[in-house]
Amino acid sequence: MDLLYIGLLVVVVPPCLASTLVWSEEFDSLDQHAWKHVVSTYPQEDFQYTRNRGKNAYVLGGVLHLMLTLTADEYGEEFLESGELDLWEEDPDHPCNQGWNVEENCYSRAGEDIVKPLQAARLEGGTSFKYGRVEVRAKLPILPWVRPAFWLMPVGGGEYGGWPRSGEIDMMESSGMRNYKCGQESFGVDTVRTNLHFGPSRDQKWDHSDTVANKSHNYGDEWHLWGMDWREDYMAFTFDGVETYRLTAPGQPGGLWDMAGFHGDNIYKSGGPMAPWDRPFQFIISLHAGVWPFYDYCDPPAPWGQGSKHKRREFWSARAEWEGLMEQPYMIDYIRLYK
Repeated sequence: MDLLYIGLLVVVVPPCLASTLVWSEEFDSLDQHAWKHVVSTYPQEDFQYTRNRGKNAYVLGGVLHLMLTLTADEYGEEFLESGELDLWEEDPDHPCNQGWNVEENCYSRAGEDIVKPLQAARLEGGTSFKYGRVEVRAKLPILPWVRPAFWLMPVGGGEYGGWPRSGEIDMMESSGMRNYKCGQESFGVDTVRTNLHFGPSRDQKWDHSDTVANKSHNYGDEWHLWGMDWREDYMAFTFDGVETYRLTAPGQPGGLWDMAGFHGDNIYKSGGPMAPWDRPFQFIISLHAGVWPFYDYCDPPAPWGQGSKHKRREFWSARAEWEGLMEQPYMIDYIRLYK
């Protein structure tokens, strides 16, 4: 199978004998009711803003495509240096829907830095569920300085409170770079990563990430299968049928609190063994540019300084170096949920 797992014994997962398909998204079309298009400039540190446009999210041949476009191609170069992007006005049929910190997250204004130079799509929803086996057939984008992600967040913000109290599940994070390393570690399209986050506060939280590298071919040139098996007492991740990481509940209700070594009152004590991962979650499909894992000390160095106050301007000034490398959208063939 030519799959190398970094840091953990590889286990081949046997076929599930007793599973029933309970929901699927085959992307014969893009269901506007099932999928919310986030219209926002959040996160502010990213180089893209997200919107509901067919050129950024579309279905072709039964496959969802997410693609970046250039703000300057629509508004002109001068707009980046002197304009104000107003997501209430850009598309009145699909206005800003971030819902919090509106003055910041519905606008991008030129000033110390330029207007966000990239346009993208972020889809949330699909279905909401608690426990089950998820399979995703996908092909990663070939887009420089871009991080594709397929992840899950709790429905309605979560019953245990705001991030990270109600948890986060990152089934897949990677990179659109064909060849990219930080030291000896690859952060290119030949690697994928899973992440879990939870905890009572941003200062006191537990994070775990695992990286999988494919030695024979990358995750962008061919289709691959990502999986997650989420049960009442464990959560396991697979790539192409190979289990790469498993988190097993310690046993008692709220037991992950003690496992993580948190202090104070256990906010999960009324939950199940996998709390906070014992409440309904939903899917998120997104592209992020200009943030982790890209740094000016890696190879090749990011075309902006880590301490710079005008990273977007530096990135845009290097457009001639990266625009021609925008080869392929982020593509998802299907998402299937089994119980």
